[in-house]
Amino acid sequence: MSTAGVVHIRDIGIRLGDELVVMVDTLDMDAGEVVVLDAISGAGKSTALGLIAGALPAENMSDAAIHRLSGIDITPDLPRDRFSGPTKLGFVLQTNILIPYLTLSENIDLPMTISGDTADADWRAHLVRALGLAGITERMPTEVSVGQRQRATIARALLGQPDLLLLDEPVSALDPVNVGQVERLIEVLAQDANSAVILASHQAARPAFADARRVGHKTEERGGVLYSRFADTYAGEAAA
Repeated sequence: MSTAGVVHIRDIGIRLGDELVVMVDTLDMDAGEVVVLDAISGAGKSTALGLIAGALPAENMSDAAIHRLSGIDITPDLPRDRFSGPTKLGFVLQTNILIPYLTLSENIDLPMTISGDTADADWRAHLVRALGLAGITERMPTEVSVGQRQRATIARALLGQPDLLLLDEPVSALDPVNVGQVERLIEVLAQDANSAVILASHQAARPAFADARRVGHKTEERGGVLYSRFADTYAGEAAA
């Protein structure tokens, strides 16, 4: 696990058709730090997460562009396993994506199994217990609730104690009664793993992440193209 300098980004973006560009202008994060992408629904937060993670092909938007994760410079020809294995990146999406013919236990272990990494047994047991999955890990995804499936995806994302945990509206599919508890669990477990955390949510003022540093957002139009721009230097600015 990286101890500092988990994210260092300058001027990367992606063109979505002829009229929209989503950009991450500046973002710097150290291990254990939590930030929130602070923007309205539809602003491109999920796309920005994909850019940051290297899951989407980033374009250098200036000569000073930098895309560095855990000290590794991300380039188009860099093999993905150099920067995106389960000990480097964890991802929790809006809706749980589990393999339907694998048990919860097998789903939780899957990224580590594919990468050939070995999970810490004590950490795994801690995750399963803390997320309320003890006693049901041998069930199939169809045999548990939506909330339990989402908790399994959280366990899967954190099993490798990743340098960076990316959360894309991770509780939007949950019953409102359970939202606060799950958000707090994510926050505490990520702290235990010393993972840097980026949360994309338009409801991030709830208690669990209310004090997290904000990555601001603004838009501008140039030559008929709308630029949707995220930067930690925009925090506190009014959206354009």
